[in-house]
Amino acid sequence: MRVVGSCSTDRAEVRDAAAAWTGRVNTVTVRTDRVDVDTLLIRPDGCVAWALPTGRDLDATTLVRALSTWFGQPA
Repeated sequence: MRVVGSCSTDRAEVRDAAAAWTGRVNTVTVRTDRVDVDTLLIRPDGCVAWALPTGRDLDATTLVRALSTWFGQPA
């Protein structure tokens, strides 16, 4: 499973940043009890590759770097 998961909030800017990896990465919004993060990039082995802390603005560069590292160059 390859996922960028938005925890409790739907962050359009995260979906937009990950759009180039459609087909290799699924973007989903989930409900969780976590209050420390808005978004997680979960690697295929289940570990967190990237996280966006709650209330922080997206630095798309770091998300794109993590996506490229784990899922290759964008399509």
